Order: sequence, then C-alpha cells, then structure tokens
Amino acid sequence: MTAPWGCATADRSWLLILLSAVGLTAFYYVTRLDAIGVFSATRGWTTMARGALTAWEHFAASALLLGLMPALVARFALRVRPADLGLGLGKIKIGAGLLAVGVPIAVVAGALAAATPAMRAVYPLDPVAARANFAAYASLEFLYYGAWEVLFRGVLLFGLRSRLGDGT
Repeated sequence: MTAPWGCATADRSWLLILLSAVGLTAFYYVTRLDAIGVFSATRGWTTMARGALTAWEHFAASALLLGLMPALVARFALRVRPADLGLGLGKIKIGAGLLAVGVPIAVVAGALAAATPAMRAVYPLDPVAARANFAAYASLEFLYYGAWEVLFRGVLLFGLRSRLGDGT
C-alpha cells in the first residue's frame, strides 16, 4: 500500500508536510490580525477571509496551529523525539556564547529598523501594545515566533531529515 507521493505506508513523513500545509492555510485565512481583500472595478473591495482577530487570539492561534499541533503529530504519529526536532537545551555553552553575541546585535538592528516608516507600519503586530505591558507582549511574541521556528526548523527541517537526508 502506498501513501501520498509514493511513500511507503510505514513512512509517515508525508503527514508532516500535509499538516504543515493545512496549518499554514488555516493560520493565513482564519487567524489573521488584518483582513485580506480583493478588488473588483465594478464591486470595489470585498473581504476574502474571516474577520480579524485580536492580537492575543492571533498569537495563541499561532502557538497552537504552527507550534504545538505539528510538534505533537511529529512526536506521536511519527515517533520523533522532541530533541530530534531541536526542542531541547542542545549544546548549552555554544548556545550561551551565540546568545551573548546575538542579543546585542539584534537589539541594535531592532533599534535601527524601528526608526523606519516601513517597519513602523507593520510592527508591533499589536498596534495597541504599550510599553507598560512590554513583558506580557514580549512573551506573546516569543510564542508567535517560536511557533514558526518549531514548524519550519523543527518539524519540517529536522523532522524530515530521515526522509530527505542530512543535507536538508
């Protein structure tokens, strides 16, 4: 018996690709902070997707659809260890060194970018985020971007390593 894309039945790596596609599609069309629209010369603008969510709902949806669900499918359907998805402490000394160098560079880059009109038009993702709520907002941003990392670097890149080889 053959599963989609010619994979043997025992090889369930196609589940990761399918789940990722479904999760990303749902995330894009259902859990937006804004509205997607199409324009017609005769009818004007029409909303194409569901109405916009609050920032908190959007961040929670990203954590669920892009992080938690793919990681759980990889863990239980494919029996991939979380450490094999990059969800572990890793090499602590090397990581701490990279963090010590990377954080100051990221702060400087962020400060420079924050002054540009293009960045201010998009970020922060929650336009009502106030400096007084920085810790709460930063925690939600961590969940948001962490979920993207789990999906693309963890589940897809590392999760498909056995199927695609170490070159991935």
